[in-house]
Amino acid sequence: MKDIDTNLLKIFVTAAEKQNFREAAEELLMTQPAVTKSIHKLEKQLNVTLFDRVQQRVQLNANGHFFLLKAKQMLELEAQIQGELEGFQLGLTDRITLGVAPQIANSMLPLIIKQFKADCPQVFVQIEIMPSNEIGEAVFRQQIDIGLSKMESTRDLLTMTIIDELVVLVTSKRVEHEHVEEMLQKTTIYTHAYSPYWEKIAQQLPGYCRIEQLNQTEVIKTFVKHGLGVAFLPKSVVQIEMTKGELFTVESTVSNGITSATYLHMKYSHRVFEKFVETCRKVY
Repeated sequence: MKDIDTNLLKIFVTAAEKQNFREAAEELLMTQPAVTKSIHKLEKQLNVTLFDRVQQRVQLNANGHFFLLKAKQMLELEAQIQGELEGFQLGLTDRITLGVAPQIANSMLPLIIKQFKADCPQVFVQIEIMPSNEIGEAVFRQQIDIGLSKMESTRDLLTMTIIDELVVLVTSKRVEHEHVEEMLQKTTIYTHAYSPYWEKIAQQLPGYCRIEQLNQTEVIKTFVKHGLGVAFLPKSVVQIEMTKGELFTVESTVSNGITSATYLHMKYSHRVFEKFVETCRKVY
């Protein structure tokens, strides 16, 4: 079946409701032969008859009754899409879908969402938590509108750095600067298995350090809180725990000058998306 012309659907629906091609022609401001020709064309495309011709009258047959409902659904969908597209062009979209890395979701995302809801209360935000290395691809395939990731993407996207922040040494208690090197020798150092900055950290550590990789930042923070070790993490990731006095940051020459970037990925620009970008920058 070929793609059906929307105009043919409109003519068919009118003719079906009138059960009279002449009356349909009058309502559509067409000639009766033009209506008849359009119905024949539609029937040919569908490879079925839609009306039974009885003497001078036409009436829907079983195919026609079945297709009438489908035709109305197609026209309603077209009208809905057209309306949504016009609203989208005006920046009136009421929904965005975010793909967010767990590290961001468990730290700054609540603050971002709270501020964005204050700025754009009419916009519903749907959130998908996914690994950083999958976010760029999800944006590219338009499975999500915006991605917040700790990794760049190889895809051709609109990518911007929201923040490039310092990586800090995190402990469960305050440690004097002169005791940091000794602490690193004696305790376990936890690291995220996919941290882009870890290679730089590792190059600064002595070879005898005890290092364990975990794949969830929340687990790392929990272990550190319980005094099981220390970790090098982006400052924003532990900001809430620092405020509560649950975790502490310690100056260390190992992480001196090493940073961790948070990236925002979009397939295309849009007014609401740009507003979300502004909110992210404001919060960070």
